[in-house]
Amino acid sequence: MFTPPLLPARARGAAAGAAIAAGSALVVCLPLAPGPGALAGLLLAAGSALASLLALWVAVPEAIVALVPTLAPSPIVAYTFAWEWALALLLLVTIVHGVRRNTAWVWSVSPMERWLLAFTAWALFTGFWCTTSLYYLLGMRRLVVGASVLWVALRLPHLAPRRWFNLGVVGAAGAIALAAILHSLSTGFSQMQALLHRTQVTDLGWGTANYVATLLLLCGPSLLRLALRGEPSERVLAGVAFALATVVEFIVASRAALALFIIATLLLLVHATRRYKLAVTLAGLGAVTGILASPLGVGVLSRIGSLRDLGSMTIRIWYFREGTQRLLEHLPWGMGLGQGYANADRLKGIDPHNYWLLVGGDLGLPGLVLWAGFLVTVVRAWLDVRHDEPSRETAFTILLTFAIGNLHALVEPTFQGGQYQLLFMWIVCGTLAYTRAGRARAAHSMSAGTTRAPLPEAAAAASGA
Repeated sequence: MFTPPLLPARARGAAAGAAIAAGSALVVCLPLAPGPGALAGLLLAAGSALASLLALWVAVPEAIVALVPTLAPSPIVAYTFAWEWALALLLLVTIVHGVRRNTAWVWSVSPMERWLLAFTAWALFTGFWCTTSLYYLLGMRRLVVGASVLWVALRLPHLAPRRWFNLGVVGAAGAIALAAILHSLSTGFSQMQALLHRTQVTDLGWGTANYVATLLLLCGPSLLRLALRGEPSERVLAGVAFALATVVEFIVASRAALALFIIATLLLLVHATRRYKLAVTLAGLGAVTGILASPLGVGVLSRIGSLRDLGSMTIRIWYFREGTQRLLEHLPWGMGLGQGYANADRLKGIDPHNYWLLVGGDLGLPGLVLWAGFLVTVVRAWLDVRHDEPSRETAFTILLTFAIGNLHALVEPTFQGGQYQLLFMWIVCGTLAYTRAGRARAAHSMSAGTTRAPLPEAAAAASGA
């Protein structure tokens, strides 16, 4: 049974939150500064790292909860990311915290975890017939990290109040958007050159334009919900982060991500203002039209009308055809985890841009069934929290994030990246965990406040009289 977490308030939590947000943003963004600014950026990054350590000392594990997603855009150093180290630290803190309090939630395993662990175990088992160890190890690392994020995300309510979780989501979107904007300003491209070299404009080293837009797409619904329904400070921070994410979505001009971003935004706005659906819809469409007519929409319009850019849509059909052929050729067990990138077929190492085809080709029918089972358990958890009126809007946000994430996985490499695994598991499953914790806490308080002696009639009925 899920027990409501009892989390004492921290007097210095606000100062620690400000320090961790500022420190993480500096660590991520300032080293990207060009020329002489790079040295100043590194010095300031060192100072911000010290500030972050101080924040960790003030509020552990709350500060680490905010730190993990905020470090998502950090550059790779020595084949590892800063957020992976922060995740490992949070994993350790979670285990120690649970063992010290002798709580059952440390060792209990939910249906979501069972399906994802089974999926990961099958993927690792396929190593017995893998021919290229490098791609197998890379795939193993990504899946193990994803399973670790899920394990931690479902236990976050026992570690930190929800405002720290919200701060982490805002920090992730803000840091990714700022890193992309700073990098685009450092390229020195003119507007025409930026259109021709679109992937280089927001290339952060670990991901190019479409991948950056994909990560911001995941954060969009949660940011908008916080901007509409959060605490006053959360509304300001989430509003700024949402504005930055919107700007980057239009700069990147990833058609699928931008279309899903706009659709999710309009749906959430209409759902939040049910009495003014028509007015909100018309205002939203007018805002989109205004942005497209502004200089910010030049890249989007050029990608829609350019034959060169329309070719990327046509080539995806070829990707799907060859990915389907690969899946059928290696039924029923698949060629092994990560082996599609080394397989000598017509794709020649190109990602099929469809996660289901990738899983089917690598892990066969067992992989497809286990991944589908995991997604079904997420939907069932969503169905469990959507009935209560206080949590209905949060549940709608979870549904939007889950839906746009899986729809985008049909046309772009999404779950193939570690950052996407981090944000998807963190945002969707973490929000589910906090919503369930809020329901359990409310039910616990209600039962404690309304417990009284039963009426004689009720006692007689209970005894079978």
